[in-house]
Amino acid sequence: MSNKQLVLVVTLSLVGLTGQNNSIAHELGKGNDSRVVDSSGHLISDNSGDCVMTGSWDKALDLVDCGAAPAQAAVAPEPAPAAEPAPAPVVVEQKISLSAGALFDVNSDSLKSAGKQELSELAGGIKAMQKVQRVNITGHTDSSGAESYNQVLSERRANAVRNYLLEQGVSSTVISTSGMGESQPVASNSTREGRARNRRVEITIEGLQTR
Repeated sequence: MSNKQLVLVVTLSLVGLTGQNNSIAHELGKGNDSRVVDSSGHLISDNSGDCVMTGSWDKALDLVDCGAAPAQAAVAPEPAPAAEPAPAPVVVEQKISLSAGALFDVNSDSLKSAGKQELSELAGGIKAMQKVQRVNITGHTDSSGAESYNQVLSERRANAVRNYLLEQGVSSTVISTSGMGESQPVASNSTREGRARNRRVEITIEGLQTR
């Protein structure tokens, strides 16, 4: 064999070895349009161990097997805390007993200044309720004088309280009045103190209120 033939054989052998190195396939990696693959679809590495790129290489199509960073799983944001439900309104009932002596002069159904002030505060509380369902006003007297007179006086006083609450903005649709005269005492009419307790105006308020 001549020297020229020997050189040719060695050169061909080196080319064959280089071709083998360029055809090293990744057993697990599968390719796509960005990387060269063999007939089985496995990635092909060059002499440096890097995957061989095609002319269509695109960073977006790169593969983890070829050194691309693995895609990060999207992290769902923490759910916002649920808003606290608004408190439900509850039914309330309030019973108030006002002394007739604080509201009226003797044998009168005209409100005194102190009585008006007290009723103004009461009207403010009624209007502050979420929904007023009922305001019942009942007048009472002691047993002094004629029973028929006491009956009429108790009704007039209940109506006087009603009219003042209307002036303060309480709805007429929720107010009712009645007079019981001397028929429902809460104390003995034989004493001055007892008679003073019996002369009164009772107000019952019902409605819805958020606490």
